[in-house]
Amino acid sequence: MDFRSGRSRLLLAFAGITLFAVLGPLDFARGEPAAQQPSIVRGRVEIGIPIAARRPTNAYGRSVGTPKLAPESERRHVVVYLRDAKPQPVMPMRAEIRQRDENFTPRVIAVTVGSEVEFPNDDPIYHNVFSLSRARTFDLGRYPRGETRGVRFDKPGVVKVFCQIHSHMTATVVVFDHLWFAVPTEDGRFELPAMPAGERLITAWHERLGDTTLRVRVDGGRPVTADFVLPVPEL
Repeated sequence: MDFRSGRSRLLLAFAGITLFAVLGPLDFARGEPAAQQPSIVRGRVEIGIPIAARRPTNAYGRSVGTPKLAPESERRHVVVYLRDAKPQPVMPMRAEIRQRDENFTPRVIAVTVGSEVEFPNDDPIYHNVFSLSRARTFDLGRYPRGETRGVRFDKPGVVKVFCQIHSHMTATVVVFDHLWFAVPTEDGRFELPAMPAGERLITAWHERLGDTTLRVRVDGGRPVTADFVLPVPEL
């Protein structure tokens, strides 16, 4: 028996145990502790009082109204994003906001820096799309049905869009310099790409209700849940 070889194997095993105790299990594909692996964040957005919420009791004989949720379509006017994200290189996107029935459709979109957004006119009347927002100022001028004009968004920020002819028409373009953002589906569900481990702030922004922020712990490569109920002010 080669005692030197046996001693070497023993030393290597001891070193491996020590490394595991200090660093935790490694993701050898990535070469990092499992606790430090990125994780996706997913959840659901509701607006108003959730159906599953505990109802107030009628202990004193008072009538209690039935809580209501906002229409499902309102969830598409929400943008969920990583609030403390650092800027990173991103690929430009192509998107469009149509002018139809004297409305912008969709009313809220989210894109990366450098993206081009088209504004087709589907109405049998003229429109004039413009913005005075700090992140992007533009005026596309008047153009008729069947025409489209586009805008490139080169800075992150919130860009409010209007029609100079029809004052009731509004839309919002939210521009990000990272990839951790999403617009919820019709049923309110969203998923953000895997993000670095640590304490993270996840924000749900609504065009009229403003920001609602949750603090979550991202670690271990496990999916993290962040469910939002955006409060609607009482009239």
